[in-house]
Amino acid sequence: MLDRASRITDSGDGLSPDQGKDPGRHSCTVRTVTSATAAAPVRLAATATILASLAAFLLVGQADGASRAWSAYLAPAGACKASDDPAAAPAVQARAISCLVNWARVQDRRGRLTQRPALRRAAALKGQEVASCGQFSHTPCGTDVTAAVRAAGYRYSTFGENLFAGTWGQVTARDVLTAWLQSPSHRANVLGPSFRDVGAAPARAPGLLGDGDAVVWTVTFASPR
Repeated sequence: MLDRASRITDSGDGLSPDQGKDPGRHSCTVRTVTSATAAAPVRLAATATILASLAAFLLVGQADGASRAWSAYLAPAGACKASDDPAAAPAVQARAISCLVNWARVQDRRGRLTQRPALRRAAALKGQEVASCGQFSHTPCGTDVTAAVRAAGYRYSTFGENLFAGTWGQVTARDVLTAWLQSPSHRANVLGPSFRDVGAAPARAPGLLGDGDAVVWTVTFASPR
């Protein structure tokens, strides 16, 4: 179940690593969750960033999909296999997320993205870094934001990344896409016209959101050189 009242989001425009130092009660712009005390009320989190070229930065400014309600981009129940099943295997959920991304893109007359093993590896690496560092950030432990995609061997011309964190075993693929579609910057990544490929992967992150285990979903968007 999606708990919108306790979501942390990051606009992810790439302009300032210091934004969001004074978060509001229900909607925050923060990059890092570093302690159980700070994270205790958090159940869902999403963050997006997009970089690597001038066109990529402009995607956020253009706010793709801004002219329509976010719900117009969310596939109906049953459109993507297992998208409503929190107990589905990680690989099945990853395919469901990619399916939901492509369904949303079709509604905006965007080309479908191709799932690439290298981008799945990049997504998995980023999630593992977030989990091991205990920081909900695109640069956990100070790593470069593109380190994971470069380590996966994908030579990109344009790169984007969405992150989501929720309670392990209680999050569905539709929960993840719902959170991203409700945020203009996340939606801009989902609908970005310069992207051609996609990869999604979860990581288990004990203690990231307080007591118990969290799941960190990473989706990597890119176009090759």
